[in-house]
Amino acid sequence: MKTVVVIDAACDLPGAYMQQHQLKVLPNTLILGDQVFSDARDVNLSLAFFHRYAASPDLKVANEPCPASTIAALFLNRWVVEYDRAILITLSQTLSTLFQNATEASFAILRGYREKRRLAGLHTPFYLNVLDSRTVFAGEAVLVDAVIRLLRDQDLAFSELRRRIEEFRQYMHCYILPRDLSYARNRASDTDEMRMAFPESRLDGLLGNKPVVRFFDGEIELAFKARGFDNALSSLLDHVRKAVELGLRSPLVAISYAGDPQVLKQKPGFVEFERYARQWGVEVMVSVMSAAGGAGVGPGALSLAYAAD
Repeated sequence: MKTVVVIDAACDLPGAYMQQHQLKVLPNTLILGDQVFSDARDVNLSLAFFHRYAASPDLKVANEPCPASTIAALFLNRWVVEYDRAILITLSQTLSTLFQNATEASFAILRGYREKRRLAGLHTPFYLNVLDSRTVFAGEAVLVDAVIRLLRDQDLAFSELRRRIEEFRQYMHCYILPRDLSYARNRASDTDEMRMAFPESRLDGLLGNKPVVRFFDGEIELAFKARGFDNALSSLLDHVRKAVELGLRSPLVAISYAGDPQVLKQKPGFVEFERYARQWGVEVMVSVMSAAGGAGVGPGALSLAYAAD
């Protein structure tokens, strides 16, 4: 049976990885000032947005998740015929309505797929699982990679696949480090949970303290603070080293950066961490953060995720 994995545009995976595993993307609508874009993990769009914001920090940005009607149309027009099973993984529903949209769409898909498959000469059922990742950005990337690994077992029943994914996601740890705290707070102004994670402090501003927040099981909290972005990144990587030594649930650390990843890869601390991870048999997968993610936490921000007890 052919299985497709469907992700949303805020899932931070490299383009080469997506092509290799034939992932499908639900597009977001990104509104930049008076311009409207459809973002389906378009790296060029993301980099253009980060560059434009740097030149226009007051640019008004809005993001609209893929509506139920569009999700249903994508499946019924193509995917229910091209595949036999689909796993749709969404951004945490605590921060987005995408999971609700996808759940609503699933009813229309399951009502309409039979006729589509019959016309294509297919007389077997189509199976669909919609899953809330309970994480964000790089966290979604680690979860999707775990799904890809599980799919290597072709004898794994679809119900058992879902159970294992739901079990794995409880071990997801995703950290977010903003470069511009004021941007992150302003963008979080309509989300109480996010706002609490980026506490306002005049002293922090004067000292240049940067908060690192953790997204775990759908909840976000302040993990720690450090003076300056590079020091905060160094502390975060030290934390991940300890997790690696204790043992990860999956041999992957995913990182996304709201800008050109070469900026990150040239930092000595990152180079040292990447070398360290390889020694432990852990892959460090770096991607450009989605425009939607960057719109939420600001250009220059970083998200990092892994799965561990």
